[in-house]
Amino acid sequence: MKLWQRRLLGILAIGGGAIGATQCFVAMTSASRVIEWLFVLLAFAFYGWGVWCGTRLIEAQPGAEQSNRRFWLVQVPTISTPVVGYFLTCGFHLTVKLEFAPFKLGANFLLGSTFNYSLLQPEAPIYIGMNVFAFGIAGWLIHTGHKEKAVALSSQS
Repeated sequence: MKLWQRRLLGILAIGGGAIGATQCFVAMTSASRVIEWLFVLLAFAFYGWGVWCGTRLIEAQPGAEQSNRRFWLVQVPTISTPVVGYFLTCGFHLTVKLEFAPFKLGANFLLGSTFNYSLLQPEAPIYIGMNVFAFGIAGWLIHTGHKEKAVALSSQS
């Protein structure tokens, strides 16, 4: 991976993690139930993980690409049902979703971090979606990881 690529992805993870952690502090002020605190603390841990992953990538530590790949894969799915909802992004997102009632296709994007959750919300819309940006970054990290392994194997021969 090139230096500018490491820096760009690292800064995106560190900056997005810091913004997300700040949002978690704000969300904690309005959380009133234990389950809300649990979701906010999980999001806070995720954003802390993002800062850690970004720092490891910038410093070119061994295994940094793998941890960053996992970090971006966690951000790919988004789902909403009356039972449970999940949406978590760090740094940037370009999300497409398919809503079922009424049937429609939607998209949104944001430079920054956001998380939404729902639990037992009967009025919640039903949709599935994916963060195309996070999917692309994770795919690119998988591709560069395979390419680097192939180069390393060919140099050993």
